[in-house]
Amino acid sequence: MPGGEFSHIVQVDRIGPEGVLLQLNPDGKARESLARQLQIPAVLGLSAQIRIVPDPAQAGHFLLKAQFEAEVEQTCVVSLEAVRQHVGESFVRRFAPAPDSGQAAGGDEDEAEWLDPEAEDPPDPLVDGTIDVGVVVAEALALALDPYPRKPGAGFPEGYRPDPDASEKVSPFAALAKLRTGKKE
Repeated sequence: MPGGEFSHIVQVDRIGPEGVLLQLNPDGKARESLARQLQIPAVLGLSAQIRIVPDPAQAGHFLLKAQFEAEVEQTCVVSLEAVRQHVGESFVRRFAPAPDSGQAAGGDEDEAEWLDPEAEDPPDPLVDGTIDVGVVVAEALALALDPYPRKPGAGFPEGYRPDPDASEKVSPFAALAKLRTGKKE
């Protein structure tokens, strides 16, 4: 997520076999920064519970299990008025050491795995042995936001009708055809 203004770094070498449990409740300044990052008017409240545990299936890999609840303010796409929305979600992300530069360039992975929408997502890379749980929660919140927030009852004005001429399909090549034949509008 660009910027990463909402950040909380966890060093994975400090995570024991039982894992680590975190609670994020950002203050007003952090929520303002997050709102700017998400390009919405306000993040009024945010609470996230995160558990990071070593992945029992693969040494050096970690599972991040999180749940968050947020109260946000967005702008109605019809009336441009403020719309308050409650957003909540649970998710799991996997993290693994970044591949060697030769391995990444060689690409010994099967390309079909990347093309299969049903395939499991590849793990996120650990960056310098860390996981930024703030950025992970910010990304999940961004994905959970309504892309077209609409205030209840918001509608177009009574007399609004689209311009009937605007609905006609005009070929972009029509003007070129007129030039070719020498016709003027």
